[in-house]
Amino acid sequence: MAAAVSPSIHSILAAQLRPTRSRLRRCVDWLLAGLHPEPEEIRNELLHQRASKTKTLAVAIFASLLTATIAAGLTGALWAYAWVAAEVVLGIIRIYLMMKDVAKAKAAQRTGTTIAPIWAGLASSILISAGCYQCVGSGVLPLILMAGIGTASLVGGISSRNAGTPRYGALLICILTLPLAVALILSPIPYLFLVGLQAPLYTAGMIFLLLENHKVLLDLHRSEHSNRQMAHHDLLTGLPNRALNQKIFGDLLAGPGLNAASPKLTVLCLDLDGFKAVNDEFGHATGDAVLVAVAERLRASVREVDFVCRLGGDEFVILLPDITDDEAISVARRVISRVSEPFEFAHAARIGVSIGIAAAPRDGTTADELLSAADRAMYEAKRRGKDGFVIHASSAEVVSLVPSAEAHRGFAAEPARVAART
Repeated sequence: MAAAVSPSIHSILAAQLRPTRSRLRRCVDWLLAGLHPEPEEIRNELLHQRASKTKTLAVAIFASLLTATIAAGLTGALWAYAWVAAEVVLGIIRIYLMMKDVAKAKAAQRTGTTIAPIWAGLASSILISAGCYQCVGSGVLPLILMAGIGTASLVGGISSRNAGTPRYGALLICILTLPLAVALILSPIPYLFLVGLQAPLYTAGMIFLLLENHKVLLDLHRSEHSNRQMAHHDLLTGLPNRALNQKIFGDLLAGPGLNAASPKLTVLCLDLDGFKAVNDEFGHATGDAVLVAVAERLRASVREVDFVCRLGGDEFVILLPDITDDEAISVARRVISRVSEPFEFAHAARIGVSIGIAAAPRDGTTADELLSAADRAMYEAKRRGKDGFVIHASSAEVVSLVPSAEAHRGFAAEPARVAART
């Protein structure tokens, strides 16, 4: 009976905790978000920048532990010894989490920000703030000075380490400085309240510094992102260019052994038919608009896991990972149909597309071999009348790469596959 009831209780507790976890996750996401929406790549880089400041974190942990130890030595109070114990436990946890983040960074496993380091940082700030409040309350002047200096140094580190997460950094700064300001204002030591009155101004100044650091860091990452975009993407269509195409090729081919029965990668080499005539008749502006429209149609014709690249001019390449011959043929037919549709901005402008198809490992195991095979098949498709596709025949005994001329240009797959087995 107990065994039957236990899973039910566990399920009920899990269901009750799920909304709380969801709210905590949303809270953390808001704290770590920038002041303005940014692309996911830039946001991840900003979060990684925070996790990579390991030296700053190590110094902060050591400094807070040192302050707590000195407080215990000077006062002998129970709260000071409790502070030392809490700093040791929390410091070990933060060091462990830091080492874990460093290991992930070295392995390039940026799988997103976990909640644990965020809550550990908040807990550490609250602990230090409470300890410094007690230091001021102790009335020991050297300890008060040490608490003020320690808080100032920690806030300076926060403005640097958390420049990528300004909301979270500002919260940490307020947690550290504002309770200390209250303690200084309430202190019976003569004139110490003047320092407390200046503390909020210091807090505001450090938050402004944090925001300035965030702006500089954000501009840097935006510039790097823009440079990478221009280096690896076609400026007109936004598609991956020749350089990125080679990298994608390498990534797709670098994996488990190739299986001839189930191709690991299929390559479609495309060349637009009639594009030069459209360019000459309607002008380069219309030609550019046609290329942009074709790029959108190609994206819409493939799966989410596929890659559409523009090599230059009116030449495109589509990479289809883990796909069968029949599925690749369906993609080729869909591309031919979509590309040949009229354009809303120029109804008289009509183009087609010739496609050559090659697959790994049947037609090659390197990017150059596959592109060369698909390119030869594409030129044969043009020779056969354009606006169609051809599957490359890798057998040396076969001269023609396409079926007989009587076959329909858009249905070259089955004869070509038979020829490849000859």
